[in-house]
Order: sequence, then structure tokens, then C-alpha cells
Amino acid sequence: MTFKEYKKLWALPADIKARESRIEKLLRRKDTIAQDAVHGSAENFPYTKHTVIIRGVETDADVLAMQERLKKLNDEYDRLYGRALIEIEDITDPEVRVAISRRSFDGWSWAEVAQELSPSRDAETVRMVVNRYFKENNSSR
Repeated sequence: MTFKEYKKLWALPADIKARESRIEKLLRRKDTIAQDAVHGSAENFPYTKHTVIIRGVETDADVLAMQERLKKLNDEYDRLYGRALIEIEDITDPEVRVAISRRSFDGWSWAEVAQELSPSRDAETVRMVVNRYFKENNSSR
């Protein structure tokens, strides 16, 4: 996993949630109730005439296309997220693994990560350790 892909993880949960919210809003805005009436009669004599009302939801094709596109993007992000989880768990240095995991999956700030690792740890130091890890390991991948 590259540093660029890793940085994407920071925003993925919020991005997916925002996209799902947009899908819901699109569907609510564009769904309209369609209604029509037809006339019919009984099958047997005296063939009494009656009206049947048909109701349904009419959804705009553009909304359905946008919904499908947004779902595909979410699926793509879910795959990236899963791949990242596997790769992060393969990191042998526990400090780096915790820092990357907390930053990526839990959305913690560098200061929060540093505090968890050690109360005397500096946020900038933790960030530099992670950056160094990616510089050293991206050349081999």
C-alpha cells in the first residue's frame, strides 16, 4: 500500500457516509407517487362497472443512475479499506501498526495516537515514524 492510498483511508469513512446520505436524499427528492385510474367491470352478469386506482412510486432514471454510481464508488472504497486492513495487520513494528491503524481506521489525530503510544510521545515524532515507514517500504512494493 502506498502512502497516497494510506492517506485516502483517513477520509474514507466520512466519504462513504456522505455518499450514502446523498443517495438517500436523491431518492427522497425524486420519488413521486404516480397514480392512475382504469375502468373495469365484473366478470359475470350483470357486469357492474367499477374504477380501479393504481398507485406506485415513479423514480427518475437519472436518480437511479446516480445511485448506482455512488454505490459502485462505495464498493471500490470498501475493497481498498479491506486491503488496507490486511496490509496494516502485516506490519511487524507495533508502534507503526498502531499509529497507522488508529489514524486510518479510527480517525484519531496524531496527538491522540502519540498519547496512546506513550504519554511522553510527541505527535510530530509519531507522524515522522509513519512517514519514514512508508518511504522505506514503498520502494520494495
